Amino acid sequence: MFDKLFGKKTHGDSNANKNYIYSSSSKLTPQEAQAYWVKMAQKLIVGAINSVDHTAERVFILVSFNENDSTIDIFFQMDGQLRMWNDLDNQTHKNIISNSLISQAPNLVKHVNCLYDSVDITRLAYSQIQYEFESKAWYLHDISEDSAEAYLDKNPAFLKWFDDVSNTIDSIPLDGKQKITWGPFKPEY
Repeated sequence: MFDKLFGKKTHGDSNANKNYIYSSSSKLTPQEAQAYWVKMAQKLIVGAINSVDHTAERVFILVSFNENDSTIDIFFQMDGQLRMWNDLDNQTHKNIISNSLISQAPNLVKHVNCLYDSVDITRLAYSQIQYEFESKAWYLHDISEDSAEAYLDKNPAFLKWFDDVSNTIDSIPLDGKQKITWGPFKPEY
């Protein structure tokens, strides 16, 4: 049974095990671990867009990778206005977001932290994701534990990001394929 989960026995093909991430004879590279996180971030975007029935113009997500307080915080631009996920009018949307995305933070964080630890790369402290529905453009900004921004207090920093985005969105067209500010997580120089 464990062979089915963690690798496949080969019959004369010594390279077959290299196709299995968890086989005992292969190890992920740091690039593969980071690429896996990127795929997970894309799934977060898809989940966020689907949770509001594709009614958002833009989505902004902050993931905190603190294992003791892992969180996923989301706000949306809808009809030109920014709204925190828990301030949306549609109760069904809020329930889907809470149950399908927000509640998954501990599992996601544990998985990514273990993945990064397994390839000896610095863990993430925060990650920010932006998505623009019109252009389908998305942006990912990772903040590693060894950066100065890793020491920001999450709640005030998240609210500052919300305010900074609020002050910026009117000047950026919805189909502009342009990153919007990362707020205090990436100061402007």
